[in-house]
Amino acid sequence: MFVCPETGASLEAWYSNQADVLYPSVDGIPVLVPRPYDFLRRHGPWDPTSGVAGHAQDILGVDAPDAVSPFLAPSGLGASGSFGDWLLDLGQDGPDAWLAAQAQDAAPVGPAVDIGCGTGPMAARMHAAGRHVIALDRSPDAVLLCRALLTGGLTEALVPTHRRGARMMSVPVRPATSGLELAIADARHPPLEPASMAWAHLGFLLDVLGPDDVVAALVATIGLLPRGGVLTLANAYDAPEGAPNLPDEAPPGPEMREVLAELGMTVLAERDKVPHVTRHYDRRFTVRLVDCMVLRRD
Repeated sequence: MFVCPETGASLEAWYSNQADVLYPSVDGIPVLVPRPYDFLRRHGPWDPTSGVAGHAQDILGVDAPDAVSPFLAPSGLGASGSFGDWLLDLGQDGPDAWLAAQAQDAAPVGPAVDIGCGTGPMAARMHAAGRHVIALDRSPDAVLLCRALLTGGLTEALVPTHRRGARMMSVPVRPATSGLELAIADARHPPLEPASMAWAHLGFLLDVLGPDDVVAALVATIGLLPRGGVLTLANAYDAPEGAPNLPDEAPPGPEMREVLAELGMTVLAERDKVPHVTRHYDRRFTVRLVDCMVLRRD
């Protein structure tokens, strides 16, 4: 299913004849990015002393406060007081839950891809819905952790409870024994065949990219969908750094909708101001509002 990210040509034993590149792997997960060896020298996990002179190693970390919280519904995050009551009222509600429910009904039969998968909360929902799932992320650490969480390699993880404490929590995911593939990849160059995915997801990715990269990621992702294929987007507003209050910027929906229309996408459903709650420990939470969109390729 994977192809060379530079040429789109098929791979044989991770070798691309057209690009003359043997793609490496990290603990069995293929590194399918353009110029993969330069990428690994810059971003690990190779020894930085083996890198090219002048290339400082920039580790791409995991964008999650802990391994378990991204999989929990708001009602399971464990806050207290009036804020905890608000989370209980939200129940299972959240961007991933809403988007997954919408897409499962709207997307045609076929595989799904989670681009920028992080620890894999949406990939887990896609798999639970019966899809063959491809999970991609640019961070080697994120992909390795995603595999461990989704396949049962890690069943418990430490979760911060306060500034100097933590407790073990069970990973709330049914392990996938098949139907899951992972790769280290770039959203601008997904290593998949055109029109091969029934459902593609970009979650909390476009809001951290520059304008040119946003367009490149959208064009590449939409190219993975056949006519009738479904794209789900979760775009968070910017929030004050470290502050558990609501963002003050305008929602990205109208401008994003114009770009997507030009790329041949029709909005099937949209929901604004969906709360996305991040728990850093039991007494510190950050709330971000999210614009959620479900679109079909014309």
